[in-house]
Amino acid sequence: MKKTVSLLLALLMALSLVGCAESLQQIEIPPFPEVTPTPGPIETNAQTPEPTQEVLPATQVGAEIPVASPVPTEEPGNAILVNIGRTSLQNYDPAEGQELILDFSYDMPRVIYENDLIVAQEVNEVLATIEEAFYSGQNYGLKQEFFGYNTMLESAEDNFTYVREYQAEGMPLEFSDALSAQIQRLDENILSIRYSDANFTGGAHGNYSQFAYTFDMSTGQILTLDRLSSDYDALADFLVQSMLEQAERDEDGYYSEKLVDDFLPAGGREEAFRNLLREGSWYFDREGLMFFSNLYELGPYAAGITEFRIPYALLEGKIEPRFLFPGDRTGKGRLTVDLLSNQEGGELPIVDKLVVSEDGQELCLMAEGEIYDVRICSVYYVDKFYENEQLWCASSLKNCALQLQAVVPEGLPDLLITYYTADGERHGKLLSQSGADGSFMLVDDNIEAVG
Repeated sequence: MKKTVSLLLALLMALSLVGCAESLQQIEIPPFPEVTPTPGPIETNAQTPEPTQEVLPATQVGAEIPVASPVPTEEPGNAILVNIGRTSLQNYDPAEGQELILDFSYDMPRVIYENDLIVAQEVNEVLATIEEAFYSGQNYGLKQEFFGYNTMLESAEDNFTYVREYQAEGMPLEFSDALSAQIQRLDENILSIRYSDANFTGGAHGNYSQFAYTFDMSTGQILTLDRLSSDYDALADFLVQSMLEQAERDEDGYYSEKLVDDFLPAGGREEAFRNLLREGSWYFDREGLMFFSNLYELGPYAAGITEFRIPYALLEGKIEPRFLFPGDRTGKGRLTVDLLSNQEGGELPIVDKLVVSEDGQELCLMAEGEIYDVRICSVYYVDKFYENEQLWCASSLKNCALQLQAVVPEGLPDLLITYYTADGERHGKLLSQSGADGSFMLVDDNIEAVG
């Protein structure tokens, strides 16, 4: 396929010309197994392998990112696409193979940026290293610590043996570890990804943590705090003061529930907030610059993770202008949906394919005009629709289409597509099907379930 071959060749050439991202220059990437890539769609749920205690093949740095047919008739240009696949490994008890003892999974974001393949390769190399670290339990120079698949499996099997041997009633048999990725900001300047790691290895409750990576999309390198401003010391003082003011205002009682003096360092809130100015504990989103704590850092487990958002309006003049949220967007577009078969031979080029279910309908999401910050995620309904897993993102779409293969349920929708127009208005659309004529449609996400 045109896109697959060009992207693979560019990535292989890039590997011989450029190094890892700036802050990963000292990381020794582990050897990966040789494979023969097979073109095909990026799937959101990988097939679960048979239970095994051997090391399974992990994500490959620089591996091919397959894109399914039909081949695009036009390149997406400046649009940056992120397709989020998922690997899921499930293991059952070593005795009868009936009891699930380990559920291990991780998201695999992959960047497609045909306007700059070298930038895409730089970012994807870091993302693949994160996945390999999560799978193997080796940190490869990263600041995050993970259990790793083999350690989790060994612990789960030991736990199963103990529970069965001593007939320990009430002890759970299933251990789990899941790494999920959420795109927080995606445009021609910034890509910010927040990761959440939730694991359970017995005890009263599970544990979870968050970390984030932000990339400078002009180079593909990791963006560090000290590169946001030419005067970092002044920026740091400003950020700490902003956090202190937010905590003092305590809107809706948020910080009075989160901050407990007994957990703070000797320097009190000022020292605690300054400690948050570290790599991995910040990212950009649509509203501003976000900082977050670790569990137990500012309060007890029940208080959870504490967050501070510094709005872009306050960051003007404090950080480099290109890191502020883009304000020069123009045009007004909209998104529609139809059967793919109805669009064959149409004028809109298809830029990517997202497979949610191989048994699903072949659909076409069409951007008429230009739209921004396009995201597709799974949703569930409890008094309203809540976002679950992110599946696909695009910085923008202009007069083009996304091929989507998904099952559209007869009841409540389970896929949400959000996008923004140039005026900053958010549009949330649920993928549904008409009960009258069976046609596919996008309905507003503020609908309420009845019956």
